[in-house]
Amino acid sequence: MKKLVLLLAIVCLTGISYAQQKSEPMKKTVVARLTIKKEAVENFVKFAQKIVEETRKETGCISYNLYKNTFGQEAEFIFYEEYKDQAAIDFHNKSEYLKQFFSNITPLLAGKPIVEVF
Repeated sequence: MKKLVLLLAIVCLTGISYAQQKSEPMKKTVVARLTIKKEAVENFVKFAQKIVEETRKETGCISYNLYKNTFGQEAEFIFYEEYKDQAAIDFHNKSEYLKQFFSNITPLLAGKPIVEVF
């Protein structure tokens, strides 16, 4: 009988722990790849600096970094972004500075951006 009670207690505690994990928001990662026209790289970097600075101020932003592919033939940049949860991504996507960033860089793009969310 004691073994049965102990087993039931363990099962209940495991279920409670699992339920708590399921209710916690999950971290989200975004990887955005942008290919920029070679003659526009300098302008792109100026616009990118502002979006990095503004996004890092967001409460839900864990990290926001821009990397340049130094081994490729093209001027490819990668934004690596980490957010606390989907709500933080939604907040970022609705920001005026992100809208302004895309407005500024759209003419500088050499191809369609590739954005992945994990």
